[in-house]
Parts: sequence; structure tokens; C-alpha cells
Amino acid sequence: MSEAYRAGAVAVVGKPNVGKSTLVNLVVGHKVSIVSDKPNTTRRRVNGIATTPKWQVVFVDTPGLHKAHDKLSATLNESARGSLVDVEAVLVMVDGSKSPTPEDNQVAELLKASGWLGKKEVVLCLNKMDIAAAKHVQENFESFSKLFQTEKVMWTSLTKKQNVDLLLSLLVELMPEGDALYPEDEYTEQPMRWMAAELVREKVLHLTRREVPHAVAVSVDEWDESGPTLRISASVIVERDGQKAIVIGKKGAMLKEIGTQARVDIEDLVGRKVFLELFVKIREDWRLNPRMLSDLGYS
Repeated sequence: MSEAYRAGAVAVVGKPNVGKSTLVNLVVGHKVSIVSDKPNTTRRRVNGIATTPKWQVVFVDTPGLHKAHDKLSATLNESARGSLVDVEAVLVMVDGSKSPTPEDNQVAELLKASGWLGKKEVVLCLNKMDIAAAKHVQENFESFSKLFQTEKVMWTSLTKKQNVDLLLSLLVELMPEGDALYPEDEYTEQPMRWMAAELVREKVLHLTRREVPHAVAVSVDEWDESGPTLRISASVIVERDGQKAIVIGKKGAMLKEIGTQARVDIEDLVGRKVFLELFVKIREDWRLNPRMLSDLGYS
């Protein structure tokens, strides 16, 4: 008899900068969630869909849990909590090269309060095994396994793509038998406009420093598909004059580079030529403004 098809959803949770988005992009085979070395790069629940002839797993990439300092941070934490509903399993990602931190404890507290620890399917991924000191491997393994109350544990190195297939197999085994949840050629349910805005924000994160990455958002103001070239007009939103000056750069050089890099990725995303026009706008304290957060799609 042929093996039954399996399909289900997995919430990917953890503190910022442990590789959640990198893993989702890797297993899905497309960039569905932007990546940078800045905390809280992911600001919205993102579904990435991995499909094979034998199974389909929907990965719910969540914002990294952290101490909330503003309305945006609180909204991101709430989004992560909401991702624990209607999934078959939770994948907890941690930095296996270090011992558990207060932020890891915060993730464990969330899972405990949500009724997951010790009661439902929790898989632990100890990432960054390539830089983990040998003398701490067993200690960290035991500490994290105890913290998250699971025996389903996998060491990985996403930068070297080590043990990703083994982790994926472990997750597939936890999915129920049933039909696929999405068409086989669909790899995300995110709107193209949102993904284009995120690709612009990703370039800002990569190219700027100081306080800019945390204070930036991007909105797509115009999206015109009527001609042979997709025309996009987008606003890079910051909170201060100084941040605006950094994003624009000397004689507009920084904004031009942001646009050039983003356009290449957007063209790859939509499969056609793109004309991208960027503006920089100041919206003071937008991270504290519930209406602005709603307009930007963060609530």
C-alpha cells in the first residue's frame, strides 16, 4: 500500500535572530520572509508552504519574542502568540551555541501558558551547531530540552544546511494524514504588494545602521500592472529627520542603492520588469500609533 499523504501547519517560534526566517525560506525554496542580522526583522505572521508529492507543511514564521518597549513590540509579541492556534506542532528555534537566555525562558513561558509544553507536539531545533563549543554541546542540549519539555530535538546549522532534511522529516511525521491545504504551486499566501514592501525594508536593514532599522517601515502607495513594466511607488517611513537623512544618503546615493537592490529581488518575485520609485517620509513615533500600525499591516 502507498504511504498516506500528510498535511498540516507548524508554528516557528523563538527569540529574535535564531534563524526562524532563514529556515522557512530554506525549506520552502523561495524567499517568503525577509532576513537580516537585526532583531525583529519579521514583523508579521508569514506563511511559507513546502509541498512534495508525499506531504505539505505550512510553516508559520513568527516575530521573535522579546521585551516590549513600544506598541509595535507589543503587537509583534501578540502576533507570535496568535500563531500557536490551529497548528499541529510548534517548532522552537534556539541558538544552540549558547545556554538558555531570559528571552528563551520567555518563549517557554508563552508555550506553557498556551498549553503546549508537555501536552502537545513541540520540536526543538538547536541551531548554529557549527559554532557551538564541543564542551558545551551536551550541557546546552540538556538545558534546552528540559526548558521546552521535549525529547524531539535536532541540531542544525542553517548556514551550512546541515540536518535540515532530518528536521523536516521529524516535523512531517507529526502532520496528520489528509489532503493538501494549498495548491501545489503556491508557496505563500502573502500579497505581492506586502512582499515587495518587505523586500525594500530588507535592503534598508542591510544597508543602514544606528537607530534606523528599528524605526523604518515601508508602504506601497501605487502598484500599476497595466503596462509591460510593473510600476511601483513606495514610501520608506522613518520617525526623525536624522533617520531620513541616513536613508537618503549623500546626494541620494543610499536611497538609490536601496532601490536598485530591492528592484532586483522584486523582479525575481513577480517574474517581470519593475520600475521602482522610492520616497522617504517622516511619521513621528509611528511605532506608538495604533492607527499607523494598522495602516502598515502590523495589527
